[in-house]
Amino acid sequence: MGNHGKRGALAIIIAVAVPMGLVLRSYGGPGWLRNGAGAVLYEVVWIAGAQMVWIYAGTLRLAIAVLAATCAIEVLQLSDASWLWAARSTTPGRLLLGGNGGFDPMDFPLYGVGCALGYAVCRPFRATR
Repeated sequence: MGNHGKRGALAIIIAVAVPMGLVLRSYGGPGWLRNGAGAVLYEVVWIAGAQMVWIYAGTLRLAIAVLAATCAIEVLQLSDASWLWAARSTTPGRLLLGGNGGFDPMDFPLYGVGCALGYAVCRPFRATR
């Protein structure tokens, strides 16, 4: 599979994971399922997107970078900075940055699971030179 095919496969992963995550987040089931599925798929989407952009980069390195970034975003939920409130008042901002006061330390292990899954799913689509 060439690089275009690999990028296409990564785009399909994103195209499947985003709506799946949104559906699961709005599903009327237990909160742990809604939050857990959303957090795990959030990581998969970011890793697939990063691998699309940096097709030759090591998937493990990208997964670790995504984990660090999303953990930092989680910690930012403790902040009441006005620019964060403004960003989170929009739907894209809320989806990307979480809700104000939405800090949940239980998200950290979910991000770890999501990064492990993202690594496993995206690793086959890393280009080699």
